[in-house]
Amino acid sequence: MMKFKKLIALTLSLGLLTGCGTKGAGTSNEDIVTEITSPVEITFWHAMNGDLEKSLQKLTDEFMAQNSNITVTLQNQSSYPDLQQKITATVASPKDLPTLTQAYPDWMFNPIQDGLVTDLAPYIENETLKFDNYEDILASLREAATIDGKIYGMPFNKSTEVIWYNKTLFDELGLKAPTNYDELVQVAKTIKEKKGIPGAGFDSLNNYYTTFLKSEGKTFDNNFDVTSEESAKAVNYYLEGVKEGYFRIAGTDKYLSGPFGNETVGMYVGSNAGENFVKQGVGDKFEVGASPYPTNASLQQGTDLYVFSSATPEQKTAAYEFLKFLTSKEKQIQWGIETGYMPIRQSAIESDEYKNSGSLIAPILADATKNLYTNPVMTGADAAYREAGTVLEAILADTSTDVTKKLEEFKTTLNSIWE
Repeated sequence: MMKFKKLIALTLSLGLLTGCGTKGAGTSNEDIVTEITSPVEITFWHAMNGDLEKSLQKLTDEFMAQNSNITVTLQNQSSYPDLQQKITATVASPKDLPTLTQAYPDWMFNPIQDGLVTDLAPYIENETLKFDNYEDILASLREAATIDGKIYGMPFNKSTEVIWYNKTLFDELGLKAPTNYDELVQVAKTIKEKKGIPGAGFDSLNNYYTTFLKSEGKTFDNNFDVTSEESAKAVNYYLEGVKEGYFRIAGTDKYLSGPFGNETVGMYVGSNAGENFVKQGVGDKFEVGASPYPTNASLQQGTDLYVFSSATPEQKTAAYEFLKFLTSKEKQIQWGIETGYMPIRQSAIESDEYKNSGSLIAPILADATKNLYTNPVMTGADAAYREAGTVLEAILADTSTDVTKKLEEFKTTLNSIWE
């Protein structure tokens, strides 16, 4: 019998699995309420702020206007770390959990194992409740939320990484957006040579490291040797660029959208959801371009929505109806345009309404989402992922660092994390 952590890691990598299962929160079709005939209130924990929260509230108000028997109470938990902490602290007392929550898959590792999360598959498959074309949701997003045939999460605010580039500068120098790592180096070198500024950088060093490994056919999990050839190649690729001045890291700027807007870096790899920040930083100084991630893999990021099994049958159905509404083609187009997050449906991404919305991301998103991958969710994965970024930043911030020694130390640290 495979252990749960092996199941979850395999499933999120492969998107399919049979055999051993988790405890789960089993729901048969006989248990499902198929019609809300009297008032039901559901609570939704989230971490959306500013304009994102306004968009979420608008969608929620629209839903309630269409479903007079359902009241959705949004409860902002301030930030992702605070939301994660609240979930972790509250699962010990399930009656105090909300009806549904926004969460990253790894946060839900223990709640799913303990049977505290509702399997949505019976609702999606229910003839009366009908989910509109579940297969239309991007396959990689569906796979990431499916464990042993059970659908625990519903994709919501999702993003991937793209190249943001100074199109005015590129046009001046006769450059095209790079489509692979080799081209990225060549273009970055040209910008450094012609303009005296770093040509490129990556916002997230964690993402860079695991994506480089993925492009080499390797998965960053508890079986991966961080002292391996592929790992050293990932580190040295970036390190060489920093040493020669054609690459840079965000460092104290935290994000490269600031330096990009100030024209101190020619392009950078960052989230597609950062479009508004990019535009605000650039203003009318130059024209911005966007292109897909420059390799054959791109990390899908963002949270899913989960319904807790402590909810009443009526609350579960009300929550499911809310999820159906939020993930509909029409509302995904609206959410994508208003927030910069990528629509989770292929039909929404390919719609003329979305493509012609004025977003720089919209026209390239179909290509940018062709090869999405998900980092495995397993015990220690979150800590290991964060440590990868810490180690890489330490190396890139001090180019005289002994890379081999640093990776050996990283391996030792991971041995304790993965245990």
